[in-house]
Amino acid sequence: MTLVDTQLGKIFESLEESGQADNTIIVFTSEHGEMAGDHGMLEKRSLHEEASNVPFLMYVPWLSNDQQTRIAGSVGQVDLVPTLLDLSGSEIPDHIEGKSLRSVLRGEEDLSDNDVFIQWNGMGDRNLGSPDINRMVSIPWRGVVTGDRWNLNLSPGDQCELYDLNSDPAELNNLFNKTEHKDRIRQMAARIRIWQDETRDDMALPTV
Repeated sequence: MTLVDTQLGKIFESLEESGQADNTIIVFTSEHGEMAGDHGMLEKRSLHEEASNVPFLMYVPWLSNDQQTRIAGSVGQVDLVPTLLDLSGSEIPDHIEGKSLRSVLRGEEDLSDNDVFIQWNGMGDRNLGSPDINRMVSIPWRGVVTGDRWNLNLSPGDQCELYDLNSDPAELNNLFNKTEHKDRIRQMAARIRIWQDETRDDMALPTV
């Protein structure tokens, strides 16, 4: 039994004792991952999967049929708050970013067209032990993971990246400079620009 199993077990026991087990949503997730040496990097300052792909489990008792369901696709944590508000019957304020995924949890929609946007604004918060690393993390990035699991990362000061996460989940083969993917890159970059306009993000993207 893992530490997570133990802690979740205690949470369920407490909810049962309080009589609130059938009225409580439980979410298990993480703020970010850890590079731990992958791609020659440490900590989280990267758009690679090791840093951005985190566990995300939800328990919604009134939607559960006592079966675990794995939903294919990607979601961003920006959607967590509107989803929780919607599931609890609360009003979603207009200023809240993200969208409710209630219909996805109910099986009425899927995530095949869901884009997840990722950003790193540069300028590390402390000395990371090497001038080279400090310079590297000072460069801003914008990225998108599309519903069909392609990942485009753009930076005005570094080599841009395109990965097919379906066949290359470890992101070892950068396809950005491959001629056959230019149309895909332009289309994905347009998605990032639309998202920037919606979120009032003014970071200049490189021309693709």
